[in-house]
Amino acid sequence: MEEIYRKSGMIQAQIGAIIMLIVGVGVAALVLIFVGTLGGSTYNLVEADIDAITNDTIKNYTKDGIISAFKALKTTGSYLPIIVLAVVIFIVLGLILGMTGMTAGGGGYGGGAL
Repeated sequence: MEEIYRKSGMIQAQIGAIIMLIVGVGVAALVLIFVGTLGGSTYNLVEADIDAITNDTIKNYTKDGIISAFKALKTTGSYLPIIVLAVVIFIVLGLILGMTGMTAGGGGYGGGAL
């Protein structure tokens, strides 16, 4: 019975979608890690240049902008576990619904006028 599904190509579409979801979550996690790390390193490199600015207003605006950017990055990173959980639930439900659709009624198509 497994050969029928393999020949008709019903399993490959689900596997491709699941792999794309996993890769998407992995890329999102790496982006958050690298943006935070590289942003911190960049700030350490230019901190002396920022402190060398003679206009206090511009210096304060620059530091406030950097601080708010890191706060936004921290907030976004806090949501990553929720995003991963949602993707895992989606994958599990997709597998369950996909498998029940394939086994019920000949490949998920219940018939019709066509």
